[in-house]
Amino acid sequence: MAVRARTRRSARVEARQGTLNDAGIVRVAVAVLQRTDGRVLLAQRLPGTPYPGYWEFPGGKLEAGESASIALARELDEELGIQIVRAAPWLVQRYAYPHADVELNFFRIFAWRGEPRGRMGQAIAWQAPGAFDVAPLLPANAVILRALELPLIYGISMAEDLGEDVFLRRAQVAIADGLQLIQLREKS
Repeated sequence: MAVRARTRRSARVEARQGTLNDAGIVRVAVAVLQRTDGRVLLAQRLPGTPYPGYWEFPGGKLEAGESASIALARELDEELGIQIVRAAPWLVQRYAYPHADVELNFFRIFAWRGEPRGRMGQAIAWQAPGAFDVAPLLPANAVILRALELPLIYGISMAEDLGEDVFLRRAQVAIADGLQLIQLREKS
């Protein structure tokens, strides 16, 4: 059995520069900051912005010449007063809002320096995945909310390559070690 972390690194996404891609889609870097207790940070959109009062994961638009990871670091410093220690590209979500088509580049962040605070006057709240008590949430975040309920690491079956007995033994060991999800990828 192979074990993979659910992260995503895309040279295609990092290579593109600027706020808009060739199709006129607004590019946004988004942080999913997660504490050791599992709670994630949400920020409330300010008046004068699209969807005022809605809750979202912090982040912002890429500026000309920025990669998503550089924009993420800049936005988190500007909005929350924190510096990223380690960020992993996670998911890319495209969403069509009435005012703009956006490409949301989500990063998982488990380590940062500083205590997050709403430096622009926005409210912030730490929320437990699957049990958010703030509302409304931006519609584009629905995919992320579901993904947060999945484990960070999952197993991928290789029974045809390993043989059924070896695969089952390895799966039992992995489950005993805390593995919560196995994706079956068998041809037969």
